[in-house]
Amino acid sequence: MNKKEKINELINEAINSVDNIQRANPMPFLLTRVNARLNKKEKNVWEKAGWLIGRPAYAIPGLAMLILINVMVVVSNRTDPFTATTEQPTQYPTDEFSYTVSTIYDIENPEPQ
Repeated sequence: MNKKEKINELINEAINSVDNIQRANPMPFLLTRVNARLNKKEKNVWEKAGWLIGRPAYAIPGLAMLILINVMVVVSNRTDPFTATTEQPTQYPTDEFSYTVSTIYDIENPEPQ
């Protein structure tokens, strides 16, 4: 089978794959639900909050305040590089179960010789 016949066969398979397609049917009462939602006059809390936050009169000062708070946190947490710090000696507890590299790579032969 040459390349042109293979391409024609693939095209025919693609065309024949749509033979048994049926029309999609919406769920029952979908139109009724959509119309009821569109005609609904009262808004819930999240819709009101989204409308309020989306207004430029509230969004721009809110973003500016958020940026200002972030800058204040960064500036207040910055340490002076010339401040002398005292070093405290740390004594680590000895771990009797710790392994050294040489003991990890020891090969054990479980079979008797």
